[in-house]
Amino acid sequence: MWWTLRRFYEAVPDAPISLVLHESLFDEFRSLEIEYGPSGVTHLIQGGVERFHSVLNGLSTLPDDGLVAIHDAVRPFPSVKLIRDTFDMAALHGSAIPTVPLKDSIRKISDVHTNESVALNRSDFISVQTPQCFDLALLKPSFAVSYSPAFTDDASVFEAAGHKITICAGDPINLKVTTPEDLLIAKALA
Repeated sequence: MWWTLRRFYEAVPDAPISLVLHESLFDEFRSLEIEYGPSGVTHLIQGGVERFHSVLNGLSTLPDDGLVAIHDAVRPFPSVKLIRDTFDMAALHGSAIPTVPLKDSIRKISDVHTNESVALNRSDFISVQTPQCFDLALLKPSFAVSYSPAFTDDASVFEAAGHKITICAGDPINLKVTTPEDLLIAKALA
């Protein structure tokens, strides 16, 4: 987490940083600040039941205008360039989400009982990363809807509100650490 916070502080040093955590982690976070020094975090906010609710809690502390970048804690390697690029793109277009092309072939399961599948053209798909950056004047009203399991990220909420999503180049090193294998790769990169 510290690596990520430092990248954001380096990329946009004058921006406030709101950190949304489960309340049980607040004391641990404060201990880390004592051990490692200031994080740049200006608001410590209690998380919600789902990502949607956590983002909504975080948005409630922000002004109604300006830009916001929303980043997953499980992506510890955003580069300063990636952060700045998403802010720059969102300033021009109202939104920016980093994406990377798929490397593996992909298939769609057509029957889970028989393991039948159909090949898809991977060039028709991209993998989405964070930080996802938005114009607050557009994003905050987008979250005035009821939660839906279809909301897999902030861009899906923004899009459901009728807004267009602008993609920008992501970074393959900005990996998502969610499995033991991912953790091994992350340790090698750190």
